[in-house]
Order: sequence, then C-alpha cells, then structure tokens
Amino acid sequence: MKRISLLLAALFLSAAGCVQQELSPKTVQKTESIMGTEVTVTVVARTAGEGEAAIDAAMTEIKRLDAMMSLYKDDSEITGVNLAAWKRPFRVSPEMIEVAAEAEKIARLSNGAFDVTIGPLVVLWQMGLKEGKVPTDEEIKRILPRVGYWNIVIDKKASTLFLKKPDMIMDFGGCAKGYAADKAAEVLRKQGIRNGIVAIAGDIRAMGRREDGRPWRIGVQHPRKENKTLTVLELSDKSVSTSGDYERFRIVKKKRYHHILDPRTGKPSQGMESVTVIGDRGAVIDPLTTALFILGPGKGMKMVKDLGCDAIFVDDRGRVAATEGIKIDR
Repeated sequence: MKRISLLLAALFLSAAGCVQQELSPKTVQKTESIMGTEVTVTVVARTAGEGEAAIDAAMTEIKRLDAMMSLYKDDSEITGVNLAAWKRPFRVSPEMIEVAAEAEKIARLSNGAFDVTIGPLVVLWQMGLKEGKVPTDEEIKRILPRVGYWNIVIDKKASTLFLKKPDMIMDFGGCAKGYAADKAAEVLRKQGIRNGIVAIAGDIRAMGRREDGRPWRIGVQHPRKENKTLTVLELSDKSVSTSGDYERFRIVKKKRYHHILDPRTGKPSQGMESVTVIGDRGAVIDPLTTALFILGPGKGMKMVKDLGCDAIFVDDRGRVAATEGIKIDR
C-alpha cells in the first residue's frame, strides 16, 4: 500500500490559541474512508463553513469515481467492462476512458512494467496468500496469457472499453487514486479554494500554499524505519505518489511477499523497497510510480526525466537514488 506521512502539524498556525480576525484564512480538515483507504482533504478557506462545504464536495467527487472504478462493487463500470470481456465493447464514462488512456501510455513507455490487466494475477496471489500458500509456477503460467495491455481496445469516440480475451480483468488500483486526487482538486477550485491538500493514501495533490503562505510540507516515509522520513518535500501545485512493499505483504515460510506484482513474470517485483514520484498530475505519476518500482533506478531514471518528473528510489539494500534537487536525510 502506498503511504506518505503528511506533516499535519505544519498545516496549522504555530502559535496555539492565538486570536484571529473573523475573516482571516482558516485551515479546515476532514478524513473519510473511501477507495479502501483513508482520504484526508485539507483546505485554507475564508471561513470554516466555506472550507467544510468545499471538502464535502471534494469527498463526493472521490466517492463518485470510486463507484465507477472499484472492482469490489458489482455495479461499477470496471466490473461491467470485465464481465463483457471478449464478448462486446462496454460503454463507460469519459473519466474511465481518460484513466485507461493514461494507464496505456505508462504501460507502453515502461514496456509493460505497469499493466492494468494484471487483475487475474492479483486474484491468484490474494487467494493464495490468504491461505498461506504461494502460487506455483504452473499456476502463474496458466494465468499470464490473460494479462496484456495490448489486448485493451479504447474507443474514445464511442466511449467504450473492450478486452480482447475471455476472463481478462482490468484493475485500476494502481492508477485510480492519483486521478481521483486530481479531480477532487478541480472540485475544490470550482468551490473557490486555491490552497489545500488532497491525500488518498500515498497519492497526494498539493494546491497553492499553507495558511502562513509557505509551501506545503510532505514527509516521505522511510520504507523500513517507521518513525523516520527520507526527506521532507516543500511543494506547491504538485502531485506526489509513493509505491512501497512495507504496507501490504505476507510472510510465508519465512519469506516476504508484497503486493506489487510484475505483470511480465507474474510474481512480486524484486529489488526495491519504495519509489516516490513528484510531478504535475496524479493521473500520470500514480501508475508511473508502480512502473518505476518494478523497473528500478537503472531503467527508471531516464523515464522519470523524459516525463519531466522527480523521483526517489530505495532498493532492497537500503540504497537511495534521487533526481537532482531532492535532498535526502541521511
């Protein structure tokens, strides 16, 4: 599971209990459980009422997108696409087309390191690890032909998605949260909010600045030291996404198996502990982060730079590599 620790104390005025004028900016924050994780929205508003109304609108937008893209809802559009696999194109909302197109772009640029058709492998591993078993090579081999982003047909004009093979499963788990953070930020702007933070687990969208006029401060979690950060980012109008092996994993026969699967091998990716990406759009960096976790810094660093992003890589030996301009705490 992705995780970035927000430095919440920095969101409020440092002088506790100070008297403010009635119309001075106010920082308002709310947390809800959506998309299978904690969603926290923080805004700087003219009044507490204005802030609360804007946050409620942003939360409603995230719930709307979750209802559209969740594999765990029988009436979601993604479920409809998967049930129609090989049979017929399935008509979806423009948002679904947009997410699928961004995912296809990252899949192509990463040569399949990120792939939204990984669903059958996710199911195989989830079922196996739940019972304390690791899927066999033969089981993985049988599933792999059902995985392949090139078997998705995206028809923007007709607004349909089509899966060419039977029993394929599209899974937007690696790209929906970043997109939802972007869309929630758009809703906040329409509500008159220019400064705020949308945090959906490890996918964060920073808008404008804090109440005191300084950039937002976002701590990047060390993947092996719970109370330590790798660095503190100071950001305005940027998105941050982290993929790590430290939240969702199981130990089977003394070996650690995490949830980030390599679509090309069908097994948990090896070699990395975490990757954090900073860029302009969550819809891009959310899937990119997963791809880079699988590729590692050797192949991933060029991809990061070509896309105009910054990144922090931590490999399974604790070695840290980062793009220029990011200061790492040692």
